[in-house]
Amino acid sequence: MEDTVVDERLILKFLNPAVSTDEEMMQRFVHELRYSRKITHRNVIRIYDFLFIRGNYAISMEYFPSHTLGAEIVNEQPMPVKKAVQYGSDIATGMVVAHQVGIVHRDLKPANVLINNEGLLKIVDFGVAAAQKEGDVQLTKTGYVIGSPKYMAPEQILGKQVDPRADIYSTGVILYEMLTGVPPYSRGDHMAVMYQHVQGKARAPTDVNKALAPGLAEVVMKAMAVDKTKRYQSMEELKTALEKYA
Repeated sequence: MEDTVVDERLILKFLNPAVSTDEEMMQRFVHELRYSRKITHRNVIRIYDFLFIRGNYAISMEYFPSHTLGAEIVNEQPMPVKKAVQYGSDIATGMVVAHQVGIVHRDLKPANVLINNEGLLKIVDFGVAAAQKEGDVQLTKTGYVIGSPKYMAPEQILGKQVDPRADIYSTGVILYEMLTGVPPYSRGDHMAVMYQHVQGKARAPTDVNKALAPGLAEVVMKAMAVDKTKRYQSMEELKTALEKYA
């Protein structure tokens, strides 16, 4: 749609009318607006307002013609190293700002990373985000874990308290997939994949992509450490580590 007041094109994200009466889903929807609109950065999709239009709830956000990061990982082939490192650095840069305002994304994955034809990257969909100061509040029914199994941090899978290091883990998984062409854990159903994350026995990236520099592989594996105290402790640290390979 187009905002005729400010002469700017917008995207409207509508909540499915069938679930608009679900209080839990409404909480997630409002959370996306409430937390995402605090973030103003070129690597994060700008969120504007929460609207009620003709009986439907929607979020208005910036118009960004793009494709997902997943669309660039094709035929299980690794990306060029420079491109993968740049994308990883851009994700870290955007998430630095989110973490500074107290937001943990909790669902970083290729489908939630958008890229335009000029290579500009923007993170989207903070729908499962929760402010750090509110602790690990679950926006789900008891026993249901939110997030995407292929990219979810072990502590999130186990229902433990989640902090910015969960996003660092997910970024590590995304880097692994970009640099090898495949995610570290994908065999079996969702429960099997989550168990593999908790076990933390991924193949070394250099075993999958022989051409990968050992130092860069170490960066990825440190970001993906099962023990969050052994990961990079901030997105700034991860970004600095990646810069050596840019």
